[in-house]
Amino acid sequence: MDKALIRQMFVIVEPVAILVAAIAFLSLIMILIRGRQIPQCYYCGAIKVRPSRPTGWMDLAATVILIRAYRCSGCQTRFHAMRLFSRSRGQLIS
Repeated sequence: MDKALIRQMFVIVEPVAILVAAIAFLSLIMILIRGRQIPQCYYCGAIKVRPSRPTGWMDLAATVILIRAYRCSGCQTRFHAMRLFSRSRGQLIS
């Protein structure tokens, strides 16, 4: 391939890769913030949050990095959160 063509491809691909990385980073920040409030729903404030079943390969892949799907029994909102601390013990979940 021509070097000029390769440079043009990088000019197009690089901003897209940066945008995808920024969206992924912001999503992870939202997931961490939502996880701090469990068992309270981040949307309606009800204390009726329960774990939801994984739907698809994305949910299964997210469990590898401790991200789980939850559903509020009050407003039926389904969201993802990272639960790092146990409420009953106050310790890290292992």
